[in-house]
This record gives sequence, structure tokens and C-alpha cells, in this order.
Amino acid sequence: MIRLRALAPAATVLALAACGATTPPAPLHTGLRAADVVRELPAHGVNATLGAIYQEEGISGASFQSDEIAVTGPGGGPGDFVTGGLIQVFADENAAAEHAKGIATAASQPPEHTYRVGNVLLRISKGLPEVDARRYRTAVEEILRQD
Repeated sequence: MIRLRALAPAATVLALAACGATTPPAPLHTGLRAADVVRELPAHGVNATLGAIYQEEGISGASFQSDEIAVTGPGGGPGDFVTGGLIQVFADENAAAEHAKGIATAASQPPEHTYRVGNVLLRISKGLPEVDARRYRTAVEEILRQD
């Protein structure tokens, strides 16, 4: 009986240490360019073909097309936002947040699903139902966590 009483405090300490030992998730920030993120999307379970690429000061951007988005929309060509989306990678999270805020306030009903994941802004055609658009957000999170 004495042995069990002596083990109880040690078991409690081990249990508490195990609870506090969980490591926080990796930060959601990437040094990748937007085109690199688009190229990674298919490996994470979503359809995407790289479209136009651009670079501005502090922002890299890349559009993408997707058969699963084009099917739900009216169709279009490689530069047609209705058939896909846009990835924008900002220098930091604050710049991405400010840009997302500007999009949200510019229109009473934004023309696309917009998600900010760390310093990345993901914009997807409203032709895709939100439940499917969230799959793209999850893919971007996975890409950023492995970067």
C-alpha cells in the first residue's frame, strides 16, 4: 500500500508534464512566392493550374484555374477569375490583413471567397460553394506549415 501512495505523486507529475509538453503548431508564414504555393496545391488535394504570375513591391501574386471551379461557373479563359482564384503572398501578416480588410470594405458583397492564412491571401471565385472553397484554404494551411 505504501508503494502505491508513493507512486501517485509521481504519476500526477508525469501526467501534468505530458499535458504541457504539446508543441504549438508551426507559424503560418511563408517565404514562398505565390506561384510556388499554387504549384503545391494539387499535392494537397485540390485542383489548380498556374495562370498569370505577377510581382509588386512586397507582394507576389499568381492566379490559378481549376476544373472544379470552372464546372460550377460560366467558364472562361486562363485569365478569367470565374474559373479559379488568386494567391497573394505579402511580406508580413499585417500587410495581408490590411489588404483583406480593403477587399471586405470595398464591396457590400465580395465577389469571391477570401481567406487570410498568415501572410497569404487566398481569393477564390464565388462560383465554387464555400464548403469546397474551404478545401483550398486547408491546402494552403498545409503548404505553409511544411514550408
